[in-house]
Amino acid sequence: MPVRNEEGRIREILAKFTGFEYEDYQLLVISECSEDNTLEILNMLAESNPNLKVTSLSQETRNSEKQVINIGLKGASSPWIILLTSSTGAIPANWLSRLNGLIDAETDAVIAYTNVERFKGYRNLICRMERFNQFIISGAWSLAGKPFVFNENNILFKKSLYFETLGFRNKLNRNFANLELIFNENFKKGKVKITTDPELTIREHIEDDRGDHIKLLKKGVRIRQSLSWSKKISLFTDDLTRVILPVLSAAIIIIHPEYWITILSLPVIYIVLLAIIVKMLINRLNERKIFLSSLVYILIKPIINWWFFWSMYLIHRRSRWN
Repeated sequence: MPVRNEEGRIREILAKFTGFEYEDYQLLVISECSEDNTLEILNMLAESNPNLKVTSLSQETRNSEKQVINIGLKGASSPWIILLTSSTGAIPANWLSRLNGLIDAETDAVIAYTNVERFKGYRNLICRMERFNQFIISGAWSLAGKPFVFNENNILFKKSLYFETLGFRNKLNRNFANLELIFNENFKKGKVKITTDPELTIREHIEDDRGDHIKLLKKGVRIRQSLSWSKKISLFTDDLTRVILPVLSAAIIIIHPEYWITILSLPVIYIVLLAIIVKMLINRLNERKIFLSSLVYILIKPIINWWFFWSMYLIHRRSRWN
């Protein structure tokens, strides 16, 4: 878990990681270029807590986030790793034991749900809907045998996944993602589990900062661009189908209005089935007051994706010519 300049909150942050039913764990905290007394306090607390290990990154660089993760993975003694942030909210006492209970000899990773805590404001709502939508997409494709993720947090994974593929080598300049790049390159069919257990959900306390929702949307698009061609084609086909179905239905109804009941039944059945799935997942994951907004968001998300693809392409093209 990386922390930075958390002198006033570090004891509160660490308190969330005590009292687990599962006691055989190590909490490795990396002080990321802290300019206050965070590192000193951590070292003092580590003397009285055998489960706490402390290390640090003293100099900030362009790729500090990746370096912090690399330091943490090298310093960890366990073959299984899970990355969390200092903004992580309350964690159930049985979180770690239930997560470890999902591991078996054929498993390389276990993906659990992560979202932000609910606050007022449209930016918070967009972040919550986007994270929920990302979890649905990665979960569906993981079950279909093409696993990938949009979020690196709350994923229990084998440390060997990182080191056997030379870590972030050749990925240092991809600033939009970190461990997601490693996961999406190395996750294999049948080796990844995804869970909707509400006891394993992590919620992060993130301030409603202007522009965070745009960064999250751009990150999702760029992660999609970094996937293998087979996954990109599959996702594009899925988006295209969701756009074409209502457009094609409307066009056929205009041309052949006498068949409107039969033609209209296809998109209606699709929306009803999607609504049932979304409602079941929202209830399962204890999300509140995002059912209708998430349903609409999922339906229009392909258009949002294409808009971001196109705008980012234009920005990249202009920067090349300037």
